[in-house]
Amino acid sequence: MQPKEVTRLYLARHNAHDVDGVMALFADDAHYEIPGRLVRHGKAEIRQTEEWEAAVHDQLRAGDLVQADHEVCFRAFEANDWLRASGVEELRYTSVTVKVRNGRIVRLTAALSPESYSALQRH
Repeated sequence: MQPKEVTRLYLARHNAHDVDGVMALFADDAHYEIPGRLVRHGKAEIRQTEEWEAAVHDQLRAGDLVQADHEVCFRAFEANDWLRASGVEELRYTSVTVKVRNGRIVRLTAALSPESYSALQRH
């Protein structure tokens, strides 16, 4: 599977709250990071995050996917029940990078916008 196809599947399965489907896309030793907020190593830790996001009905809205070699980059917006209950309508990510090897996500890094980071710091 091409990196862009893997990324599209990730987004679709994440938004459908299909935790098992999402986890099938990650390599066993994958790295998941929101710099300054969250770091997860390996499928077990990433699963915990995906399970929580499914429980709060997390939704990701992605901009255009741009692929270069094994990486796909895009901008994104995130909304969920917990954010809304905290008074935050949505978070904006200035850059999300998904690195894919052999059809599996090996690294996902999502950079929050400064405004979104500040909004989270207040809650």
